[in-house]
Amino acid sequence: MTEPAGTSVPERSGRIEDRAGAVFADRLELALRGLLELSVGVLSLMEENVSPSHLRALQSLDHLGGAKVTVLGDALGVPPSTASRISDRLTAAGLITREVAPDNRRATWLELTPAGRKVLADLADARARALERVTEAMTPDECDAFLLGAEGFARAYESLDGDGESPGAGR
Repeated sequence: MTEPAGTSVPERSGRIEDRAGAVFADRLELALRGLLELSVGVLSLMEENVSPSHLRALQSLDHLGGAKVTVLGDALGVPPSTASRISDRLTAAGLITREVAPDNRRATWLELTPAGRKVLADLADARARALERVTEAMTPDECDAFLLGAEGFARAYESLDGDGESPGAGR
């Protein structure tokens, strides 16, 4: 029988054993559905202005601090021609700039414009407002535990960058 969300998870050291890990992952997935629904809801509001793929490109460029088209394509997992088309649309919308790369005249360098940064700031603000509405219904202890767990998740997720495996790929 599955324990309700919010109950303690058995203590574990290092990696979770296969079956215990599957049970933990199933419980975590159920517990996070509301958070995922909240995030999707905020994204759907943003879609009126910018598509999800364009938002993802803007977020990647923000994370990279600007990049060549080929690097953006790698970050998005798309071929350079697709990244170039995305960058054309974002440039036309005034969300990024396209310039000759400083180290290679044949390459194109992409950077966010103030308008592109505003789109990302608006997304973060909308998500923060939605999260605030939910966390107001939580106890202080639940908020503290949620934040601690979310920060740990973010650190672990970030550490997966570059290990050759996408956590969303179903391993």
